[in-house]
Amino acid sequence: MSDVAILDDNERDYHSPFDLALNPAALETFKWLLLGHVLYVIGFVVVLYFHIDNGAVWITPLFGVPFVWHERHDRLGVKALVFFLGFTLMHYVALKTVSGIYGDDVGFLRGFVGGAVGGGGCVLLCAIFGLLRKGSSLTFEAFGTVLLGAVGSFCLYMYLTTGANGNSFLSDVVQPLKVYTPWQVVFAYVLARVLRPVR
Repeated sequence: MSDVAILDDNERDYHSPFDLALNPAALETFKWLLLGHVLYVIGFVVVLYFHIDNGAVWITPLFGVPFVWHERHDRLGVKALVFFLGFTLMHYVALKTVSGIYGDDVGFLRGFVGGAVGGGGCVLLCAIFGLLRKGSSLTFEAFGTVLLGAVGSFCLYMYLTTGANGNSFLSDVVQPLKVYTPWQVVFAYVLARVLRPVR
């Protein structure tokens, strides 16, 4: 079977927006994005150790490095722009948006808004720059945005209610990762589901 035929099959797998499974091409994308999360965690430890202000935002490009490198022969400039600059901007916008929300002691609202704004904004950027798969469903993209909001809500709640007052370096690392790790894994899933297949 030709590469074109395989690509067409992978595109056709997702004609239903309610098909939540990942086809082989999407699983390949998911793998590279998960590797990006590992790089992000390493970068997070470094910026935390050196007390870099807003370090969690400035290392956002690390999340996309493995995927963009793997896709370097296909619209490298566009993907680098979106995954490095665009995603960093959305991370910053999400945090700024959340910082203006008050009266949410347990974090449900702030987590939902931050997760939805950050994730939905990134998916929107991918759509604007033509990185979504052929026939990508607005229904799933909306579902993915709500899902990322829900995960953000739960993760921020866990962050605020389970050991957020620890005073060791290990605690300083682990606590924020209660938010970033689950959210980025789900974000990787959503992206894998909507991005054009790896060629």
